[in-house]
Amino acid sequence: MRIRLTPRFFTQISKLSTRPSVILEENVSKSLEKTEYKPRKHPGVVHEKLIKIPEFLDDVVPKVIRDYPIASVCLDAESLDRYLWSRHPPPTTEEVKSKQEKFRAMYIEKGKLNFAEMTEVQKQKAEAALFQKVQKRVKKEVYSWKNLQYDEYSALQYLMGRSPAEYAALHRILSEIRVRDQAFTPNSYFDFGSGVGSSLWATISVFPKEKIFEYFMVDTSSAMNDLSEMILRRGNPDGDAMIRNFYYRQFLPASSTNTYDLVISAYTLFELTSQDVRLQTLKSLWTKTEKYLVLVERGTLAGFNLITEARDFILKIDPETSQVFAPCPHEFSCPRLADGTPCNFEVKFENLRAFRKNNIQKEIFSYVVLKKRPRDLSRSEESWPRIVRPVLVRKKHSICRLCTMEGKLQEIIFTAAKHGKMTYHCARKSNWGDRLPISIQNPEKSSPELSDEEIEAEK
Repeated sequence: MRIRLTPRFFTQISKLSTRPSVILEENVSKSLEKTEYKPRKHPGVVHEKLIKIPEFLDDVVPKVIRDYPIASVCLDAESLDRYLWSRHPPPTTEEVKSKQEKFRAMYIEKGKLNFAEMTEVQKQKAEAALFQKVQKRVKKEVYSWKNLQYDEYSALQYLMGRSPAEYAALHRILSEIRVRDQAFTPNSYFDFGSGVGSSLWATISVFPKEKIFEYFMVDTSSAMNDLSEMILRRGNPDGDAMIRNFYYRQFLPASSTNTYDLVISAYTLFELTSQDVRLQTLKSLWTKTEKYLVLVERGTLAGFNLITEARDFILKIDPETSQVFAPCPHEFSCPRLADGTPCNFEVKFENLRAFRKNNIQKEIFSYVVLKKRPRDLSRSEESWPRIVRPVLVRKKHSICRLCTMEGKLQEIIFTAAKHGKMTYHCARKSNWGDRLPISIQNPEKSSPELSDEEIEAEK
C-alpha cells in the first residue's frame, strides 16, 4: 500500500518528536503515594473556591448608607461597576500626536489639498477647517479619560458595587502569599488608593491583625477615607476600630523613608493622570516595600497592560533584588503579549445581602506580586508552571495551558498512560490560577492553541 506523506503528516511527526516530557515533583509524588493528601489538594492548588465577604460588612452597610434608598444605591453601583470595567488609562502625548498626524494626512489626501497652490488667505481657511476635522476625529478615536472624583454618595456606590469583588481578589492573592511563604507575617501595611478599605479587610482576614503595628492608607478622596474609617468603626463614628495605629492621607508622603512589609495598590493605576505619574508612583511604592508589593487591576486587556507595564518597570529599575512571586514563574517578558490576550484570573465570591438576586459573582482580575528578594532557583517550587486558562477536562485526558519558567506558554495534554496516574490526576484536579508541581523537560519554544483534530492526533 502506498502512503501519502502530506505536509500535515510532517507537522504531526515534528510535534511528536519534540513533545515535552513531564516530571512530577519528587516530594509531591512521595506524599501522594503515602496518601498524605489527595491530588486535588496538591501544594500548587489554590484551595479557596468561593470567597465569603467579611461578616461585619453586611451589618455595617445599612449603618453607613443611612438615609439613602438602598435599592437606588445598588442600581447606581452596578452602573459604576460597568463604567469602571470599560475604563482605559489616559492616552499618552505620543498616541494623540500619532492620531493627529494620521488623520491630517488622510484628510489632505481625501480633499486633494495642495497648499503650495493656495493664497495665504486660502491656506489659513484650509488649515482651520482641517484642524477642526482632525480634532473632531481624534475626539472620537482617542479615549476620553476623566479623573474620577468620589463624593459621599459615589463612595457608597463604590462600596456596594466594587468592594466585595476587590476583597475577593485580594483575599485570593494574599492567601497564596501566606501559604507559600509561611514565615511571612506583615508587621506594617501600606495601601495606595485604599478606597473604602477592601484591601485592608482582606489583609486582616488573611494575616493576624495583632501582628501588624502600623496601617498607612492613602486615597485622594476624603469621602473614601471617611467611609473607610467609619466601616472600621462598624458604622459608629465613636466606636472602637477593628485595628490599631491606622493613618489616612490624601497624598503619598513626599519625603518619608519608612518601609512597609506589605505594600498594596489595587485598582488604582487607571486613576493616575499619565504614564510618567504612574511610573513615578510605582518607583515610590517599590522604595517603600520591604518584602512584598501587590498590584491588581481589572482583568481587561487595558488592565493587563498596566500590570505588565508596572511589572516590567520594577524589574528594570531593580533587577538585582526583585522577583515575580506570582503569578509568573519567571522574570522574562510576558508571553501573553505576543497573542494580544490578557493574562487574567478568576475568583468567585458571595455578594452583599443587598444584592439578593446576584448572590454568587465572579471577578476577573490581572495582578502581579513582586518580592524584594532574588529568585531562589534551588527551590524547585518557585519555578512550577502556572495554569493560565481553564483546564479542559475530557474523557481520559485533560489539557492544561501553562506559563513556564522559560517565559513561554506550553499546552500539555495529560493522560494517565503517558504521564502516570498521579501526575494525570494532579492536572485533572487543578484549576485556572493553580500551579502544577511539575518540571517540563524539552519545553517547546511556544505552543499555539491546538485544534480538536490536533488534540486527537496528540492522543
